[in-house]
Order: sequence, then C-alpha cells, then structure tokens
Amino acid sequence: MNVRGVMIAAALAAAAMALPVQAQSFGMAKTKVVLQRKLPALVKLPGKTIRVRVTSAHQNTDVVSTDLQSQLTTELLKNDPTLQEEENNPAVTISCQITSYAHPQPIVTQRNVPTTSMTGKTTTQAQNFTRITGSLSVAFQVKTSSGRVVASDNVSVNYDQEFNAAGDNTSHGVLGAMGSEFHRLKGSSGTDAQSNGPPTEPELRATLLTMAVHQMAAQIVNTNESIEVFLAKKGGAIDQGDKQAEAGLWQRALETFETAKPLPKLEDDAYRLYDIGVADEALGYQAEDPKAAMKYLDDAAINYGKAVDDKPSEKYFLEPQKRIETAIAHYRKLEEEQNAPPPAPVVAAATTTKRASTKSVSTARPSTHGTVGAHALTDGQVIAMVKNGIDDDTIATTVRNAKAVNFDLSSAGQKQLTAGGVSPTVVSAMKARAAQPAPKGN
Repeated sequence: MNVRGVMIAAALAAAAMALPVQAQSFGMAKTKVVLQRKLPALVKLPGKTIRVRVTSAHQNTDVVSTDLQSQLTTELLKNDPTLQEEENNPAVTISCQITSYAHPQPIVTQRNVPTTSMTGKTTTQAQNFTRITGSLSVAFQVKTSSGRVVASDNVSVNYDQEFNAAGDNTSHGVLGAMGSEFHRLKGSSGTDAQSNGPPTEPELRATLLTMAVHQMAAQIVNTNESIEVFLAKKGGAIDQGDKQAEAGLWQRALETFETAKPLPKLEDDAYRLYDIGVADEALGYQAEDPKAAMKYLDDAAINYGKAVDDKPSEKYFLEPQKRIETAIAHYRKLEEEQNAPPPAPVVAAATTTKRASTKSVSTARPSTHGTVGAHALTDGQVIAMVKNGIDDDTIATTVRNAKAVNFDLSSAGQKQLTAGGVSPTVVSAMKARAAQPAPKGN
C-alpha cells in the first residue's frame, strides 16, 4: 500500500474510533415512507354547511383563537370536501373555547456528556440543554341549527422536548446521535424534525394548534393524516421487512418481522419488536372494519410495550405508545357511540326530571351511575360547558342523556358547582340524572 493509501486507511480508522460507542447499530439509511392514519368520524353531521366559532377564557390569546378558528375550518373542509363554510345560517356550528394555553420560558440545564476523541479516549464535557414545553386545552361542542348537541369534548395537548447546544433533539434517547439505531421515514415534505432545532414561540403555538385541531376534526369528520415514523434496521430479515414496508406491503413486512430470529440481547431485539408494532399500527389504519382496526392497534400497543420493557432507556419507544393510545381511545369512543341508545325525546326527559326531583338524593358522596370511566360526565365537565357559553337547556339535556355520570352532589360539591356558574336548573338535572339507573345498553 502506498503512502496515500496508508494515510486514508488511518483516517478512516480514526473516524471509526470517534463514533459514539453503542450496543449495536441499525444503520443510518433513510427512506421516504409515511403511515396514513385514517380515523372514522364519531358523528354524522346533519348537513353540509358549517361555521366555526372560537372564544377564549384567557387574555393575550387573540392570535391563538384566530389561528384555531382558521385551522379547524381548513382541516374540516380538507377532510370532507362536500362541506361548505356558511356564516349566516349553517346546518352545524362548532363552538370552541380555549380553556388554557401556556408556553413557559425555555429551561436551560447543563450536564456532563461523554465524548470519544479520535484517539479512542473517552472524556466528559459539559453541555447546555434547552427544554421547551407548552400546553393547550380546548372545550368544543358541535350543535345543529335546531340546538341539538351532536358532539362535545375537552381536548388537551402538550409539547415537551429537549435540545442540545447544536439544536439536535435529545428527547428520544439515542436518536440524533451518529450511528443511531433508527432511520427516519419521511413524508412528502422530506423534513427531519430531529435537526430543525428548538421551536420558536410561533412554531410551538402552531404545533400545539395542529395537534388539537387533529383531535377535534377526527371526531367530526373522517380524517386522513400522514404521520412520519421511524423504523429500526439491523440487516438480514429486518432490513427485508423495512423494504417491504417502504413499498407499502405492510402485511408482508409484519410477517417478516415476526418470523425473523430474535436477536440474542433483549435490548437489541427491542427494535425488532418495535418494528412489529409499526407494522401493526400501519395495518390498523388501513383496516376498513373498526374491529379489525382495534385488533391491530391493540397488538401494536402490546409490541411497543414489549420494546419499552426490553430497552426502557430508548425514550422514543414512548412516543408511539401515546400515539396508539389516542387512536385506540378514538375507536373505543366510536364503538360506544354506535352502541349507545338513541337520545330520549326532550319532553319525556323533562317529565322524568320533574318526577325524579321529588326523590331523596344522597349527597354524602359522589353519585355514580352507568359505567364509570373516562367518558362518565363529571362536575368539571358541566362547569366547562357553562364557561363555554352553552345554554342551560342544552346542558340539562346533555346531563339527562349522559350514558354515565360521576357527580359530586355533596354540600361541598354543590358549592363548587355554584361557584363555577352552574345554575339551579342544571344542578336539579344533575340530581335527577344521578337518581336514575343507567340508560339501557350500558
């Protein structure tokens, strides 16, 4: 070998020595593939004209309110091209109230980070890390022109990411480091969120609004969202499965990942399990039948969970779990809506309320009827409806038709309701509903 060759070989060897030491590497190749997240609407709108109205309970949120109104309108019209915006007499009005919005100042901390020199010597060096946080909560209601409420919910989204001095996102374990076990699956935009640096305040606001808008729109119309994900690489069968996934052959990719020989070390095999979870998730979004979709999404959650158990230090495994939980909750709510009995006529409900109000209602503890869980109507939700400007008749009807309630009608509870602006009419409806058995079908 000539002198030039020796110098090149030495340089390559030194560069290899400078790479961070990792248990194993799946490579750094990148492909342009996304998951198409399709979610069916939870309600059927009674018309094709809509109007979005946004208010806020906080000061200095005018920009947030304006942007939310614009983005939600755009998202609804994009996902359902048959809808039209109508200001004067729409078939449906979507009323939103921003109940909280926070974007604290960035938190800067300093930590010692191990680095390896070209000679192979490992030392520690102090580096600054910047943590960016933000949150947004929105209460929304979908009401027909006749005043009937067809959907209502409270949506909360959060942002919490950390960046190093170079602007790399360090919130996901080994991601962002050279030789990472992941390669980015990009969408049409071709952008890589890991190298964009910490978001500015307007960018953080836009991110929170986008997350909230997607959650609200998914309840109102059928949605189709492109989601960028990661796949792990390790050569052999796993790389073969990655290629099948890249071609959109997710069923074949799933079979390849599942039949691949497990890697000897659990922390290495965690990435194969993670890939199985990605394939399950993709198939769940492609499924036309809600039950089949739930089966795939449940399997994805299980495999993501196994990956976390085998390598808890890989923080990125947590993000897919949160994404899956949102999708599973959506399908469960869809199942509840489909199995729920039709609302009782308002006149009949009013008669029942008057009769029930003469009964003795225990106020020693919270009154619970129906299947208590995430969807049981609570005092806090009633107060939120009041603060959102919803009229007493509509709130009372919502209370009477609730599939499950978990009210605190003790003296202290009623004082909190009154302090929250809840009228005696609504409190009476809450007492009447608490005194009734759960509606049939629950």
